[in-house]
Amino acid sequence: MSQLRQVTTTSSGHIDPSFKLTWADFVQVVLEVTVHAYFEMRTAVAVERGWEENTFTINLAEYLRPLAFDRNLRVIPRPKVHTDAMKSGKQQTIEAKEIDLQLFGTWERDYDKRHFVWEAKRVGDKRLAHSYSNLNSEYVNEAIYRFIQRDYAGELDDAGILGYVLDGKVATIVDDINQSMGRIQKNPALPDSNHLCLAPPLKAFGDIYHSTHIREDSSTIQLHHLFLTFDFFDSIPK
Repeated sequence: MSQLRQVTTTSSGHIDPSFKLTWADFVQVVLEVTVHAYFEMRTAVAVERGWEENTFTINLAEYLRPLAFDRNLRVIPRPKVHTDAMKSGKQQTIEAKEIDLQLFGTWERDYDKRHFVWEAKRVGDKRLAHSYSNLNSEYVNEAIYRFIQRDYAGELDDAGILGYVLDGKVATIVDDINQSMGRIQKNPALPDSNHLCLAPPLKAFGDIYHSTHIREDSSTIQLHHLFLTFDFFDSIPK
């Protein structure tokens, strides 16, 4: 990605709207506001293990919007991805896939091309409940592979995955995800170079990982993984 002008801030700490961010700074701001929104959601919302992933996401989006607005970002929950084939009438638009969250800078005229994508998946320690048995392999097949196959963020250098942790230790779940990369059947197995690695913490948030993948067109994408834990108000599903 070509770099944009370096960010400056106003006296209130907000981004000066007359300046643009470099891509790397933009990604960092997205990570920071997402973690901030997660902390607020965790404090304010009675979260349940039985929620589908979209329920987690739309609740997170409610707290993410105002925080992103203060940093000159906009949030679109559940936007559809329309392919070139759809635009030419060769593919039905009903087949369009949905991104979980999309964030872009207000300075971006081409925000449909330059934005940050969050895909989201529920995860859990498969040793604690049978209902968790396929979640970690789905994280690979239905999230990581969406980026490898260029379904999402096909022209971008970075994107991310939110892991809603239903139960278990994050380190154990990450290890299971890494191990499942070599055993998946729906898609080709991935070598160890695709494994998630612990990233530097974001202030008080330490469950952040990164991974690097070669896409189908031989380009590289870096994925940022946030594993979000909650104090649930319902029991563990069997």
